[in-house]
Amino acid sequence: MSTKKDRSNPDSSVDTANNSGSSHSSTSYNPNVRRSQGRYLVPISPYGWYRVLVYSQYSGYTVEQVMEKLREAVAPRKLKYYYLHEGGEQDVERDKRATFTFYVDSYKLAAELQLRGHQPPVVGLRVNDRPPLIDVDEAYKWKLRKVIMSRYDEKRRCLNLCRFYADDQWKGEFCALQQFECFAATMDIMERELPQLRRLLLDNNHMCHLGGFRGVDQRLPRLHSISLQQNDLKTLRELRVFQRLHLTELSVKRNLLPRNYEQQVLVMFPSLCMLNGRCVRRSPSIHTVNVSESDADSIHNTDSDVELVSVTEVKPIVLPEPRVTFLAFHDLPMPMGVRKFVRRYIKAFDGDERITSLERFYQEHVLVSLTLAKEHAMLGSWTGPYAVYSRQLLACREATLDMFAAWPKTLHLPGTMTLDLTLVEPLMLCVSITGSFEENGSASHRRHYMRSFVLTRKAETDDFRIANELIYLSRVGRGERQPPLLNPLQRNLVSLMSTETQLKLRWSSKFLRDTNWDYQQAMLAFHTLLRQRQIPENAFRCDTKTEPNP
Repeated sequence: MSTKKDRSNPDSSVDTANNSGSSHSSTSYNPNVRRSQGRYLVPISPYGWYRVLVYSQYSGYTVEQVMEKLREAVAPRKLKYYYLHEGGEQDVERDKRATFTFYVDSYKLAAELQLRGHQPPVVGLRVNDRPPLIDVDEAYKWKLRKVIMSRYDEKRRCLNLCRFYADDQWKGEFCALQQFECFAATMDIMERELPQLRRLLLDNNHMCHLGGFRGVDQRLPRLHSISLQQNDLKTLRELRVFQRLHLTELSVKRNLLPRNYEQQVLVMFPSLCMLNGRCVRRSPSIHTVNVSESDADSIHNTDSDVELVSVTEVKPIVLPEPRVTFLAFHDLPMPMGVRKFVRRYIKAFDGDERITSLERFYQEHVLVSLTLAKEHAMLGSWTGPYAVYSRQLLACREATLDMFAAWPKTLHLPGTMTLDLTLVEPLMLCVSITGSFEENGSASHRRHYMRSFVLTRKAETDDFRIANELIYLSRVGRGERQPPLLNPLQRNLVSLMSTETQLKLRWSSKFLRDTNWDYQQAMLAFHTLLRQRQIPENAFRCDTKTEPNP
């Protein structure tokens, strides 16, 4: 997790941060060096920020010494970096084991680091297009409020958050509404400071999930107009969070929604008067989207799949609002506390002092049982550390801790974890978590787990502790779905595309699968990505490689 303690290098001068489009167009390309330098190409980030991971644990250099060498490697370009911290990032498995991480906001600097950061070859360095992971503390919330209020039009009661991450006030800092923590803090500020908000503009923010809007009908009850143009929404399911609002205007143009989605949107929101900037006029039996005269000239410039939509009168389907649980009151402040409890528990379980750290999480008379997956009605060899306690009911805290002491050292993988809260009562919670962990830090020894906890406490002022736990363990990979076999026609298409493009068979198959086995579309996608330098070097066969057309 990136923090703000070492946000930038105060001794370095400013290197102008270009946006992704201008940075890419100004980057020179020499086809003669593609084969030798292709692996150093950096994908373009939509936010203009780039993650730099340094692997120097065996070099003997300190962080300051490594940074000085990197500064010399990119000279005469100035090395200005942000969010420097030890260790890697936890959102991607391959980024976890870095010695330290920092970020840059210039494509030219990121490409220079990727190309020359390995010289001299005493450290490993890798650059990708992932943005910083922000720790939303009180100081960050204070600035977030300041930026939001500067974009609020009190007269129109309209909040304009279009391209919020590119606001001039965020220079040297990162803020993206796509990140859950940032958007949750933004919703809190809007609820507290802008209860009369009526219009919200969220265009060009690369948003693909709208889960942060849950409960918006209670938090912003007067909101009736929302614009989500040019985002990354893929399904209409994301729009269900707005169904309890009385929306009269909605714009979702230039997203990745399915064709002819307008019909479904009108059914989902029967109160709409404007959809994608077009007037909606309804009759008692037919819903129609009409284009006004002012829009007639520009109708061919829109990205809608239909120009006129007619929908037979259908009673709108209003799904229940998504909640943490339907077995308790929604306003109980439990979910955040549960996530915090699970994070602390997993951290203690993976720590060096497992027994001492876990003792405070369990009731004295806890009941615990363990079940192991069987292979062909027999326990596999991997169950050695666990088989002794399988199918036994452990009826006290000491016996439970003795069982965990016999387990090998574990490393839980946050990216595989899911958490379900099935019952919330003032004195009792039911929590289930699933995921995977590694034994002794080895990726080849992974286990899948399912754990169900019953947490209890004597009074509402006490902390929850585990009173009952069910554990299920299995080998990772069992029951995974195998990719379907290709039919003869598909195999011929893969072979033909591989011959035409010099791609490896696996990559040719990927292009065809992603375009639903449309050969022309697959070739178009290939040439488009090739011109944009987005196809990695190892996608081509070793004997020859295709160069983009000038």
